[in-house]
Amino acid sequence: MENLAAALSLSCSSCFAFFSRKHFGKMFGGKRNLQFGTSEDKPFDGRLWTNILLTLNVLVYISQIATQGKLIFWGAKVNSLIDKGQLWRLATCSFLHANIGHLMVNCYSLNSVGPTVEKLSGPRRFLAIYFASAIASSLMSYQFCQSPAVGASGAIFGLVGSAAVFALRHRSLFGGAKQDIQQIAQVIAINMVIGFLSRSIDNWGHLGGLLGGAVMSWFLGPAWRFEFKTDDGRSVFTDQPPISRLINRRRSI
Repeated sequence: MENLAAALSLSCSSCFAFFSRKHFGKMFGGKRNLQFGTSEDKPFDGRLWTNILLTLNVLVYISQIATQGKLIFWGAKVNSLIDKGQLWRLATCSFLHANIGHLMVNCYSLNSVGPTVEKLSGPRRFLAIYFASAIASSLMSYQFCQSPAVGASGAIFGLVGSAAVFALRHRSLFGGAKQDIQQIAQVIAINMVIGFLSRSIDNWGHLGGLLGGAVMSWFLGPAWRFEFKTDDGRSVFTDQPPISRLINRRRSI
């Protein structure tokens, strides 16, 4: 237990602050004459599940303290224990944090990027992207990093990957999209460089989360396509993600 805790203090899946809320929230909000439909059934405010995830991370950390670190022991990504069949560690490790600083940085990052991705994608796809990124992060770390690891940053990197896919897919719709893509790429590059310079950061986990979020977002969307113009001159778009086209194609065969 003590040896594991000591190892975790040197190998936590940490992350640098990605964006301020002011910057990230403005990235895709410049086109007021566009009206978008979404595949979600109900309206959403863009941060319900972000708030729930933030609260869950904080509550889990409080539980870690209350149990004197036993949650770290039971839920961290530890390759030898995963080999023995404890596959739940691939998911639970993303809700654990090595210390209060680690928790605060990840919560700040999630609060910065989460609301915008949730609003763009809708709550169900947001959760799908978040958890797929978390598991992809753990799998990549399991494959290439032998050290134990904890932290939400792999899932957060996945949200950034999702934002990058959205910006690339809809670059013709938004003014300044090229600049937004460059800024996202710069932030990702900075974080990866920081990871390479620090022994305590699991860069493989970050890369896995980034790729997982990008792939999920590519298939799940959103992918807005032009439909028609309204009487007041607004362009109306509908959400047609690749996964829905694949499903419809199979049904028609």
